[in-house]
Amino acid sequence: MEELEKNPETILEQIDDCRDKINKCVPHPPLRQENISTIRETFTQAQTPVPCNLPVSVTLRQKVNIEWPEKIDREFLNCIKLGNKLVLLASNTRFLNICNVDGTDAHHIPLPYTPWYITEVDHNTLAVSCTRDKVILIIDISTGYVTGTIKLRNYCYGISYDNEYLYVVIDRKIIHVMNMTGNLIRTITSPSVSSIDITVHKDRYVCINLSSINCYYLDGKLKWKFENGKFENNFHSVTVDEKGNVYVTDRTSDTIVAVSADGRNSSEILSATDGLLSPSGIHYDRDENILLVCNFWAHTVFLFDVKW
Repeated sequence: MEELEKNPETILEQIDDCRDKINKCVPHPPLRQENISTIRETFTQAQTPVPCNLPVSVTLRQKVNIEWPEKIDREFLNCIKLGNKLVLLASNTRFLNICNVDGTDAHHIPLPYTPWYITEVDHNTLAVSCTRDKVILIIDISTGYVTGTIKLRNYCYGISYDNEYLYVVIDRKIIHVMNMTGNLIRTITSPSVSSIDITVHKDRYVCINLSSINCYYLDGKLKWKFENGKFENNFHSVTVDEKGNVYVTDRTSDTIVAVSADGRNSSEILSATDGLLSPSGIHYDRDENILLVCNFWAHTVFLFDVKW
């Protein structure tokens, strides 16, 4: 016990290892033959909005099953949409997976470290945090080059870009606000226990841990907190739409949880009946009002139109 107390970084590594093992233990059905080849589908049921008690509706635009040329069985952690490109991070791999929104031209960009979390800087530039390597990479996907490397002293988790600054979850306890070269601007102490992901929008940021969603003003003051015992404590990724509504993936219950901008209303807006299978990554494209969701176990991504 005394040894663990003297080595907090070891504890964090053990927690991450346990999380990986738990993730792999989430039951999932075998892939069917029709899911092996590249499929571009627009469902007839996409014409009907998914009902919810929020002032928002989500309608399936397209489901895409992606066949990667390397034939590697990949487990998606996070995803992002940049224009007509989809970028996905796979577990325990040192590259970015990239394809068109229809699943074509699937390829990858090799990286010197393993990426875990991702954020958009502009339409060609991404920042990814490489948790176990304590590194943030700046990547130009148009050229495939790493254009910047920010080395940290501590573990970096969720990452979000807003107004020229990166907001990074450090050691699951604090938020570092830094510029694009890694210069620390300020530090925000996070009241939330063990934060894993973050997204910034206008005058606030939202952090999640496995069981709660926490919204703060940029000075670190809590605005609202969402907890619901119905969910089985496996929140994974978070994003925010243009109106401030928050969307979180819950891998254990195969759902997308939405919370209104004021924190007063919530709903499971998507579930296994919509094709979700341990959903992991989620990203809101504010240019086209599209919600991108990727499944962890299957090579499947979903594009949903969002309307208010």
